[in-house]
Amino acid sequence: MSVAATPSFRDRAYAGFSSDRLWTVLKWVAALCVAAVAIFPLWWMFNVVFAEAGVPVSTNPRLYPTSFTAGFEKIWTIFTETAYLRAYYVSVMYTILTIAGLLIVSSMAAFEFALFDFPGKRFLFALVMVSLMVPQAVTLIPTYLLVADLGWVNTMQGLVVPGIASAFGLFMLTQFMQSIPKETLEAGRLEGANHFQLFWYIAFPLSKNALITLAILTFMKTWGNFIWPLVISVRQDSYTVSQVINLFNSPFSHTTVDVVMTANFLAAIPPLIFFLFFQRKIIEGVQMSGNKG
Repeated sequence: MSVAATPSFRDRAYAGFSSDRLWTVLKWVAALCVAAVAIFPLWWMFNVVFAEAGVPVSTNPRLYPTSFTAGFEKIWTIFTETAYLRAYYVSVMYTILTIAGLLIVSSMAAFEFALFDFPGKRFLFALVMVSLMVPQAVTLIPTYLLVADLGWVNTMQGLVVPGIASAFGLFMLTQFMQSIPKETLEAGRLEGANHFQLFWYIAFPLSKNALITLAILTFMKTWGNFIWPLVISVRQDSYTVSQVINLFNSPFSHTTVDVVMTANFLAAIPPLIFFLFFQRKIIEGVQMSGNKG
């Protein structure tokens, strides 16, 4: 009788190594494909901006920049001949004030919901969570009527104040602050700290990662916000970048493709820079929130 040869340990190890290596290669190929799909539109926009004006896109696909001088001339033209710089200022102030107000209000509310008991706590928190399921279009008109009654149309406070209250921010920070040991607060009380000092010197610093993550997410949402600024800012001197971009993209604007791309490129720079600097904090904050939630 013939005995079937069994594979040696070396053969089995080589087969396992080959399968692991193949799986690694496939993962890298998939990652590179996703990266190419995500990056190509930005790269194409960059190449359209930094190319000679007047050359049709159909004859020059702009796979690489051909003229940095022409690109800077387009940027200078937009800054000097349109209200883009004013819109930049409005958007920057709108974003910074919204982030600051949202972090303060949400963190103070989360501090109470996460670490203290009070009458109606569960009902109020559930009510806030229900608001997450309400579309923005439902609350748009009531919010506008309230802001208009306050006389805040075409003002910075009209832009900022409605965005300060965030149900998502409250939920995220509440889940994070629930992990703060109550013994830490008791130690603070023994040292003579009052209620606000417990929040400002203990809970607020310990929630740094969650606050940074919320700030970045709020920046991404606020910088590109279009609906609310469109409703509340009807004068051109109070336009945000998103509204100016809408004017460039209008079918009646009579602007060329490269000028439109330049305007969109300028609008995309701040979010890209902001994300590149803080992407590590986003990952850390989400991971810690997930582990502690």
